[in-house]
Amino acid sequence: MRIDSFSRAASQLTLAVAGTLLLGAGCSSGGLPHTEAAEDEATTNDEGDTDSSSKRDAGRKLDGGKSGPKSDAGTEPGKNKPQQTPNTQIITEPIAIDECGDNNPAGISAEDVKSLKAGGGSPGGMKWLYPYDGTVFPRGMIAPDLMWSGAAGDVAYVHIKSKIFEYWGCVKPAAAGQIALNQEVWDKAGQRSQGKRDIYTLEVSVLSQGKVTGPVSSTFQIAQAAIKGSIYYNTYSSKIAAPAPADPAGGAGGLGGLGGLGGLGGLGGLGGLGGLGGGGGGVVLRIPAGGRAEVFGRTDCNGCHSVSADGSRLLSQSVANGALSYSLAANGPAPAPTMAGASAVWTAVYPDGSAFLTMSSVIDVARNGAFGGLAGGGGGDATLYDATNGQRIPSVGIPAGTLMPSFSPDGSLLVFNDYAADQAHGLALMQYDTTTHTATNYAVLHKEIGDLRPGWPFLLPDNHGVVFIRTKAGDFTGGGVGISGGLVAGGAANAPFSELALVDVESKKVTLLAQAMGYKTTADAEKNVTYLPFGEQDLHHSYYPTVSPVASGGYFWVFFDSIRNYGGLGLQRQLWGAAIDISADGTYTTDPSHPPFYLSGQEPNTGNHRAFAALDACHADGESCTSGIDCCGGFCYTDAPVGEFTEPMGKCSPMQVTCSNRDERCVKDADCCPPKDGEAPEVCIAGFCAYVPVI
Repeated sequence: MRIDSFSRAASQLTLAVAGTLLLGAGCSSGGLPHTEAAEDEATTNDEGDTDSSSKRDAGRKLDGGKSGPKSDAGTEPGKNKPQQTPNTQIITEPIAIDECGDNNPAGISAEDVKSLKAGGGSPGGMKWLYPYDGTVFPRGMIAPDLMWSGAAGDVAYVHIKSKIFEYWGCVKPAAAGQIALNQEVWDKAGQRSQGKRDIYTLEVSVLSQGKVTGPVSSTFQIAQAAIKGSIYYNTYSSKIAAPAPADPAGGAGGLGGLGGLGGLGGLGGLGGLGGLGGGGGGVVLRIPAGGRAEVFGRTDCNGCHSVSADGSRLLSQSVANGALSYSLAANGPAPAPTMAGASAVWTAVYPDGSAFLTMSSVIDVARNGAFGGLAGGGGGDATLYDATNGQRIPSVGIPAGTLMPSFSPDGSLLVFNDYAADQAHGLALMQYDTTTHTATNYAVLHKEIGDLRPGWPFLLPDNHGVVFIRTKAGDFTGGGVGISGGLVAGGAANAPFSELALVDVESKKVTLLAQAMGYKTTADAEKNVTYLPFGEQDLHHSYYPTVSPVASGGYFWVFFDSIRNYGGLGLQRQLWGAAIDISADGTYTTDPSHPPFYLSGQEPNTGNHRAFAALDACHADGESCTSGIDCCGGFCYTDAPVGEFTEPMGKCSPMQVTCSNRDERCVKDADCCPPKDGEAPEVCIAGFCAYVPVI
């Protein structure tokens, strides 16, 4: 591989390098400029001046909100203290990577290279399948596979170009119509992302028996940070899950005595999964920072999991044993769970992991009805429990018929489907106090009519929007379709209608997340016109949305499972993510979503669902970190210089500062450091300073 830097005269832009998958956005910049790129002909950037709405002065407080920046009289930010680890590494030169020269991976001649670069004049029968045009990827992901239909070819030519990155690759396809993109190439492409105004063009041509077909082209973007934390998901058809050990309480593991789930037919469509007893049932997997799916928790058949926003606690439901509570440690293996009562099905966990709220069993929601009667003192009503021991906690104001609840990342809001709202046709929002366990100021956010009902609500980190599904499913699930893997063409026909939408908290206006669902516009959605390459069969089958608890790279990130074709690899129920534009004024009345990306690192060809995003458990002072978000105290520093191609690492520190830089602890917008000339102010979102690019 040959790597060349462009001439310095071509650009003097400042840019940044990724951290690791679902973890490293890098540490906050100590007085360094933001990396949203200047236009080629000007010095203005995507972070132009914008008002910081007072609606945003409610930053999330994972520790209770008592630790913003401290006064450090006489000390300017970035002065008289150790260097803050940069939010992202700083690179001063563009880069060109040429894998079409001598000794290219495809082993073709210079003449063939010339023909491929010239192209065949048209895409012919080639049709782009994945990534979708316009997708926004986070940094730090495992490189996506490039897939198309039509002409396969013996050799493929890949050309990727952005403002200061260019790649030429002459490679052998990994399979017909599929290229496994070089990971180093993908990482370097992410390192040189210039943000929302930097469009990457992607072209592929193929050579077969001396004939060139193509190029077929697409575009994408890469956010300027990786998503923080890990992704936990549930599957019933994992190939990597080992047989279940004996249960942690000393009883019998597995489902042998239950005859699989044959007796639960109709509860979420699992009746066909008889025989899952022992080692073949439900299991929670985790996609850790920079890694691939690994078995997180395995006892008997278990799942229906939830995670605290700070990553300190995971709750899951064991069929044989009840509520499993995992106390998570930063960078540690999955610990042995403790028992926390009888039911932990789809709970809402306090942001600090100290307590969890069960939903009502007044109706069956995703098999909750199978366990609702086991909920101890709850009597079928929504009930609050201590997450460490399963003891009931007295609470005030939580409606008895609360369904599918979740807390905001700062714990100040509780959102749920309320059975009392026309028999589960409404979403409700309440203010919440995690100290007194009190819910107040009940308000209906949205009501559906007819056979549509709202479910699985999840607040955006700024507390101004709620992502949820609009579904026709009687139990708010995908009906069990695809969870055993191996769907064939037309296999989604029995999957219930379900699409992701967003309701603006202030105006209560509901907007379809059209681009994430497969439509270019909401107008196209009304006409059922899709950009998805396999057409209508890939529409209307998206379930279990969750949202990462912090902003990253100028976006919020929503995750969901969807029954759709993944490129040329067939119809599957797998996990997807989508970037959500952060509103500068906290208003969400138009579609802020982007076309989704396949969540790399998940186990392929299995039925995966409930992708739950959470931070990793925080690091104590003195432990390593890549940003203030990693640290319990909210600040990360280093004395070491940061190299161009090395992961920036620092140590968590309680150091006092006059203001907070990006990814450092805050309570309100005023805690964040003032912007430099031509930049938008940092805003306090979910307890950390973040930037909101002007769109």
